[in-house]
Amino acid sequence: MSNFQILGRLFEESIRPQISKLILSFLFMIVIALATGATAWLLDPAIEKIFLEKDATMIVLIPLGVIAILFIKGIATYFQVSILTEIGQKIVADTQIKMFSKITYADLGWIQNNHSGKFISNFLYDVNLLEQAVSGSFAAGFRNILTLICLLGVMFYQDWELALIAIIALPLVGFLSSRLGKRMKKAATGTQAETGVLATLLSENLDGSRIVKAYQQEDTEIKKVSESVYRRMHLLVKAAKTKAAAAPFSEFLAGFGIAGAMYYAGLRGLQGELPLNEFISFLGAMMLAFQPLRSLSQINTYMQEGFSAAIRVFDLLDRPFNINENEGSNELIITNGEIQFNEVSLAYKENETILKKINLSLPSHSITALVGPSGSGKTSILNLIPRFYDPQNGSILIDKQNIKVTSLSSLRSSIALVNQEPILFDLSIRENIAYGKKKSTNEEIINAAKSASAHDFIINLPNGYDTMVGEKGFTLSGGQKQRISIARAFLKNAPILLLDEATSSLDSESEYEVQRAINILMKNRTTLVIAHRLSTIENANKIIVLNNGKVEESGTHSDLIQNNGLYKKLYERQF
Repeated sequence: MSNFQILGRLFEESIRPQISKLILSFLFMIVIALATGATAWLLDPAIEKIFLEKDATMIVLIPLGVIAILFIKGIATYFQVSILTEIGQKIVADTQIKMFSKITYADLGWIQNNHSGKFISNFLYDVNLLEQAVSGSFAAGFRNILTLICLLGVMFYQDWELALIAIIALPLVGFLSSRLGKRMKKAATGTQAETGVLATLLSENLDGSRIVKAYQQEDTEIKKVSESVYRRMHLLVKAAKTKAAAAPFSEFLAGFGIAGAMYYAGLRGLQGELPLNEFISFLGAMMLAFQPLRSLSQINTYMQEGFSAAIRVFDLLDRPFNINENEGSNELIITNGEIQFNEVSLAYKENETILKKINLSLPSHSITALVGPSGSGKTSILNLIPRFYDPQNGSILIDKQNIKVTSLSSLRSSIALVNQEPILFDLSIRENIAYGKKKSTNEEIINAAKSASAHDFIINLPNGYDTMVGEKGFTLSGGQKQRISIARAFLKNAPILLLDEATSSLDSESEYEVQRAINILMKNRTTLVIAHRLSTIENANKIIVLNNGKVEESGTHSDLIQNNGLYKKLYERQF
């Protein structure tokens, strides 16, 4: 994507909706530029009327004029900065919301194949660079150009020959800015990548702090983070040096213009061809023009940094996903809740087939259990039902309706999920239970908690149902978190229930309470259970045994024991 394409998209998506505010800001920029030019021009009458003609009236009027001009400039600067800040922060907020929405609606495969640190870096680092390019560099560039034009106007008005000599360095400054901009873009890309790495390392260490401490790897982790910090530091220093490199060259080149103009002015002054008042006004305008000229030489480097960030942000926003809502999709209508897999094959990556032509049926209003060795494909089958992934081949039907042509909302509203590791959000217990059904009454929430055997421990907490659970529910035990997760499923009251090893990480006492709640939850639903402890699924209506991505055997517990196959071997290992 070229810089012009980036600018075009930024204008359409970020600037056009705020064009009225931007125009107002530009009007204030014009006032600032005119005020700066007027300040330089006033030097001419100030010298002429006050020092040469000794006009007593002008001794008062011109200083008052200077005060008025600078006051107006100050007011205009305030409003211009305020408006641009509002525009810039609106761009940041809108872009972050778009990015978060994109990530939230992304399919599970895409999320798991990308580092969380990259998302965080895009969300926090790149968006601010993008804002800097739009409301900072772009606007500052426009303001400096206007100011420069006004000051050049004063210079040409006073003496066009001197003005031509003074601006001789402008093309060289523009060429320098272009060269530095390319280096800046490269440095910004490297900094963003390393920022993503660092964010990932920090996230991993916070999540895995128990393991780090248990295995005494604190020094190892500190070393990894330190190396990333220093790599990022060197990239930031390189970027800063690239930005700063514009200063000595622009100062040097501008010096030639100023020196040349002063030399030529001196020659004409000696010959009496250049009045002192005109020269001082010209000199004032030229010196004032030096600041916006210097700023312009640096702005391109900041713009390139923003363009680099824009490419990464747009890449995320434009990324197609594998799981999409198909146009004209039908609403899923659940009559019984029977689920069928027909010749289903799944591969997360090329040449890594997980499921191989799976044919199976999950009868309605019954409990079907999936068992098998680790990596046999149990979780993959479960993930296909709510369309966290789509199979490469085959079809999945619910009550003879192909889920790929039904709406995602109707499909997922028909499914409740309880994970091995219960996911709680940093909200109250009440809000966590009602997560899948926001408009629930207090009575419904309490009834769901009672059904999940959670009510008794909840009411004994300091704030009852209004108790905040903390990040990832750290204030609660594993069994308590799981019962809240089950209460959430009770409240949703979906006809299809997916249980992903819901009791495998619990102690025996917690497992008993949770399993009792699960047994109630499974009644009159089409239930798929992934079981680690085979004792928990002995009463399942159907047990499917997977091995190497294929169905090896199926039947009831007693049937499979009699078959003397893989299931019996797995069962005997646990008893």
